[in-house]
Amino acid sequence: MSDNTDSTFADSSNQHPKKTRPWLRWVLLGCGGLAVLLVAIVVVILFVVKQATAAPEKVVQTFLAEAAAGNLEAAHDCFSAPLKEAQPFDQFAAGVSANRQFFEISDTSFTERSVDMQGATLAGTVTLSSGTEVPCSFKLVRENETWKLIAYNIGGGDS
Repeated sequence: MSDNTDSTFADSSNQHPKKTRPWLRWVLLGCGGLAVLLVAIVVVILFVVKQATAAPEKVVQTFLAEAAAGNLEAAHDCFSAPLKEAQPFDQFAAGVSANRQFFEISDTSFTERSVDMQGATLAGTVTLSSGTEVPCSFKLVRENETWKLIAYNIGGGDS
């Protein structure tokens, strides 16, 4: 007899079968894909709202810059016809003079934005040159295809 040390049988006592969960991979991929999709939808919505309120925001920035520079006639030109009636130039100029600190603005931050068929609204805070943050809100309407202020509030008082 020959001594054959080569065995055709493998010793499988040290090998453990690999535990697989094929469904887990698909669940994780599905959840990850859903999360990416939701983030993409939120980014698109924020982008669309930002774009839709860009023109009204520009009017607000112009109003604030002109008032801060003392060019009150140009600031008053940002008013819609109804606001010009409610706050004529002389009254507006007196209000700016009495509350000059509210028109010396170093930064704006609009945390609420909306636009619809009736107009646009921007609300948030302004940072005064003193460093104080105060609430603000601006409502705008379309007047002859141009955005104009219909109401504004800086610092929480009446506009």
